[in-house]
Amino acid sequence: MKNIIILCFVCLVTISDTNSSSDGKEKCEGIYVRDKFHKKVVIGMGLNRPYQLAYDHHNHKIFFSYNIGKDDEDSFQIGFLEKGHIKHKVLKEVENGFAIAINNNDNVVYFGGSDGIYKQHLKSNDSVIEKILSHQNIWDMFFKHHLYFIAYPSQKLYKYEHRQNKTIPEHQKIIHEKIFQFAIDGDEDKFFTNETGLYRIKNSTDHRIFYEGPKVYRAIEIDNKGVPHFSGQNGIFVVNKKNDTLEKIAHVKNIFGLAFDNDNNIVYSDPHEIVKLLPEDC
Repeated sequence: MKNIIILCFVCLVTISDTNSSSDGKEKCEGIYVRDKFHKKVVIGMGLNRPYQLAYDHHNHKIFFSYNIGKDDEDSFQIGFLEKGHIKHKVLKEVENGFAIAINNNDNVVYFGGSDGIYKQHLKSNDSVIEKILSHQNIWDMFFKHHLYFIAYPSQKLYKYEHRQNKTIPEHQKIIHEKIFQFAIDGDEDKFFTNETGLYRIKNSTDHRIFYEGPKVYRAIEIDNKGVPHFSGQNGIFVVNKKNDTLEKIAHVKNIFGLAFDNDNNIVYSDPHEIVKLLPEDC
């Protein structure tokens, strides 16, 4: 009997140790961002691979693109979640809608699909969705000062620019190759991904910096403080500009999209849900 009690005690100590961190404190079940526990709050469900998250800071809407085809095909549609509603609504005006970008300063959202780019003013729910560019198949978009988009299948980067009462797409020759994502951070540094990984081009230069790490990324998102975040398949990363390294701040399995709400909380998507991470004591 005494040997059994000792054995049980050893087992309990072992189990307790597996739930402890290196400093001896027990760790909670959940997601840690920069070693701080965050509670997962599901705000959208029943979706098939929601990509391209974009957060409307005025109306607290979350726009996204998701697959409406079969598992072996890609056919996309743009949806959105309104504040307090877990059931999404569908935006049917954009054919094969895949890309989204928001200008939160002017309350304008841009939608990209297989037949061009559309925009909508967000101040009223009944504002019209108007087409602003035709004959382009849009892969990805980003807004800062101007609207940038990546065309498909060329995967080239363009800036949508006003010139002499005309609005034309201008090829950004500083990035000459095929790319997958593009963004500009608070320092006006440019970030992009290609088939070899993640790069930064410093503001007002053409100097490239390559970041060792994942080769495949699914999103680049700038938070409310101007800090770029990168979603790999199984984690969220930021860059350390002092030593030009990539740092993993959260381990999240099968992440697809990334955004930030008004309070700079992380919003991300996995294959079937959209989740908000809220810091919490445990």
